[in-house]
Amino acid sequence: MIVKDKHFFNDYIKVWDNGAVKDAPFITLGLEAVLTDYYGNLLDAPPPFAVKTDEQILDLGCGWGRVLKPVRSITRNTVGLDISQQMLIAAKNHCNYHHLPTPLVGGDGTSLPFKDNTFDTVYSLLVLQHLSKDNGKKVIKEIHRVLKPGGAAYIRVPSRFAPENLLMSFLQIISINVFRYKDPIRMRFYRIGEIKKICNSLFSDVEITAHEFRPPWNFHTPWTWHYIIIPRRYHKRLRAISDAIEKKANTTMPWLKHFAVTLMIKAVK
Repeated sequence: MIVKDKHFFNDYIKVWDNGAVKDAPFITLGLEAVLTDYYGNLLDAPPPFAVKTDEQILDLGCGWGRVLKPVRSITRNTVGLDISQQMLIAAKNHCNYHHLPTPLVGGDGTSLPFKDNTFDTVYSLLVLQHLSKDNGKKVIKEIHRVLKPGGAAYIRVPSRFAPENLLMSFLQIISINVFRYKDPIRMRFYRIGEIKKICNSLFSDVEITAHEFRPPWNFHTPWTWHYIIIPRRYHKRLRAISDAIEKKANTTMPWLKHFAVTLMIKAVK
């Protein structure tokens, strides 16, 4: 991983190690882990892509194994990779609890410890958001390298122009540049054109779908993270509105994709 400061790199890993010990679901999902009236139970949800029983699959940034476990329940040929040893311990415990022992590897997504053309599918869900754009490009190149010809990558990133993400970006600028708050896992946001520019030069086919059209839940600072602005009585109604906009964005009104909270990239080698 490209880092300008070794201490910053250690702090980056420390955040995930501490989060894995204290509250792994919250450090990886945030409020999505607790707002089940809006999101449903994401702690035991199926993978957001099709999985075949005979595929070789890599979970890049597996965390505590939330998505790894349901993928592993479909195919034995699954490997989880994470930079945090504590997250890997949590993933091991989670998979073993469900009687699904899974190979786990400590590693850096910018330099994957696998041979070329190893996997049929590689997925990385909301990992690139915590890496610099240079490191994000290196991860995508590594994903391409380890994919078999015809293999597919599923990469989820936060979108630049969602109201929630614009607010978060503004607050990050204030906290970093005014209050000098050092955030090792600060968020990076991606534009659709930016994604296409990176991926089109590597992959034979790239498809981008948009997901989540919601207002900001909170002010996304270390001090206000748990405080929800929108009363829960409106959550189900907001879920229905979000689903309706999402459907239009991915069918008849593609310009709406720019305002989604997250973008799912499907890239075929």
